[in-house]
Amino acid sequence: MSPARPNATRADIIAMLRDGHSNTRIMRELRCDKQRVRRLRTELGLPDYVPAEQTRSLEEKWQTKTRPADGGHLEWTGTRGTSCGTPLLSYKEKVYSPAAIAFRIRTGHEPRGYVIADCGRKHCVAPDHVNDEAGRQQGRRQARAERGLGELAGMCGRGHDQKEHGLLESNGTGYCGMCKVEDKRRQRNPDLPSPQWRRAVSLQEAFQQRTQPHDDGHLTWTGSTSHSTPTLWWQGSLHSAYKLAFRLHHGRDPEGTVTSGCDVPRCVAGGCLTDRRLRAANQRADRAFAAIFGGAA
Repeated sequence: MSPARPNATRADIIAMLRDGHSNTRIMRELRCDKQRVRRLRTELGLPDYVPAEQTRSLEEKWQTKTRPADGGHLEWTGTRGTSCGTPLLSYKEKVYSPAAIAFRIRTGHEPRGYVIADCGRKHCVAPDHVNDEAGRQQGRRQARAERGLGELAGMCGRGHDQKEHGLLESNGTGYCGMCKVEDKRRQRNPDLPSPQWRRAVSLQEAFQQRTQPHDDGHLTWTGSTSHSTPTLWWQGSLHSAYKLAFRLHHGRDPEGTVTSGCDVPRCVAGGCLTDRRLRAANQRADRAFAAIFGGAA
């Protein structure tokens, strides 16, 4: 910043004008008459001063509000929604979703549905880490196919067409989007009538009707239990929900007892379950690790 002087020279004013400063800043720093600065600007044919904030594009302003974080994540440093901390960006009297801007930066087109980070870090706005609803479901369909889970049931337990309302969790587990909407409505208004269930047409559909998926990949059993073990009656036979979940996830019948390895009560997510073969494989891996690296992990 130039030192303030009581009598600025013409050269001083012109130098600051050519550096792109405003009339007001030149007046304050050089302590000269603002009208004199304006006359010199007109005489030199220089354009009026425009603040940098007004010349930035939406993407450029978005970039000024981000900060790199470990793991390739991008942290939002700008305004957030007061209720849940969702990033917000004001630009030319409109409010935008920074995650949606990140999506457009990566893909070059508008998102379909909500854009959120799919990387595990809440509110990350790294372009490579966000996806819209269509992109998320496509990736989850691939995960479902890799697990050999097959197509979603035609109808959910409440009679919603899954071609229209069927959605997938990050691990490929299916759930009904409309059922989720109805459940949230009943949470807000407990006086709403309880849902009417339809009769399942397959053992897999009956299993799905009695589970509640969670965003972290767990699957809570909401059906009956026998001696604390989740069970399912189907066409006159009693089935272990653990064994059924294991078969749906791994694509084979379990060997021996199926147990859950997570701390979530009544969780029947296939990825959390192990049978005798998997436990033996895990024990062999633990012994091999200890032989190589010693007893301390």
